[in-house]
Amino acid sequence: MHVPVNRVFNNVSRNFGLKNYTNNLDSWSEWAFEAEQYIGSNKTFLQKELVYSTTPTQATAIIECTLNYSAPIDLKDEFIEINGTRFTFMSRFNADSVGNLVDSNEINLTNGSINDTNVTLSSLMEVAANTINQGGGAGGAQNFENITGVRAAANNSRITITVETNGNRGNDYTINTSNGFRIVQDFSGGKDIMHNKQIRLPDNYVKVLSIRAGDAIIQPTSSQYKSKVSTLLDRYYIDGNRINFATDYTSDVVVTVLAVPLSVEGYPMILQGHEEAVAHYIMWKHKLIGYYAGEVPQYIVKDLERRWYQLCGKVRGDDNMPTSIELLKIGKLWNTKIPLTSFNPPLYDGLNSY
Repeated sequence: MHVPVNRVFNNVSRNFGLKNYTNNLDSWSEWAFEAEQYIGSNKTFLQKELVYSTTPTQATAIIECTLNYSAPIDLKDEFIEINGTRFTFMSRFNADSVGNLVDSNEINLTNGSINDTNVTLSSLMEVAANTINQGGGAGGAQNFENITGVRAAANNSRITITVETNGNRGNDYTINTSNGFRIVQDFSGGKDIMHNKQIRLPDNYVKVLSIRAGDAIIQPTSSQYKSKVSTLLDRYYIDGNRINFATDYTSDVVVTVLAVPLSVEGYPMILQGHEEAVAHYIMWKHKLIGYYAGEVPQYIVKDLERRWYQLCGKVRGDDNMPTSIELLKIGKLWNTKIPLTSFNPPLYDGLNSY
């Protein structure tokens, strides 16, 4: 699980006694990314599958109302949440004295009586879809940055939410609901464009692990003249953040990469458990500026450096330590290589089965 880097920033500012650290956000963010790279354990970055096609598509999500519906009051206080923005079914709008909406995330249930059994579930799903499309309550049209470009469409008891822009990025959008709804499909199905035998990797990628076109695994070329690779071979080469293929594929191309998870604001996310180590790396780098200017004594910088190295080694070891299930699998594999004798009885059932 990855957590927002703000948690680390708060730790650093608290240790430094800073009340406002907004002027340091850019440099602290870069140092946080550096620290995660230096830790470099097998869990630091996310492994993601990116799909590319000659026909790009949008990511979609589907939710369904599962309530035993009879009247609008059955939906009261139920909610739909997209990228952290919550839309709640309310029995009335909160408005000021001149009728301006105080909370534009309310989905209106008051078209008629809250107990009116003539109001259908389908019509309320339409109201919910319209509210999401407007970015707020009816007539409010408030724009929410974290769901810009999301459109909703209702169909009976279901709402389909579509990311308006094509691409893999839409697959990372999040959706959540109250108990009265069921998530039929998380955001998925987004595909980026592939044209002229070339695809563009996202800016937050760290390393390409494998590439598949259809059912075939594509290998990197070993040729020194990459642009002259035969079109009869399934080969690729990476140039910056672009992958070039020798063959023009008509099927989907799936690229598995290690990537830095990003928050809605675009800052890197930190693996849970790394917060203190990353915080001390930022503190060390921050104090180095004062040390170079002759304002900070050397022993402070050395203490921070030593503490960073200690924490870096600790979290790297914690991350790479096998889980109990992985240890059982390792033991099972190891014991298959050892001949069974009267002095080497087989494992008891608790370890031999999982």
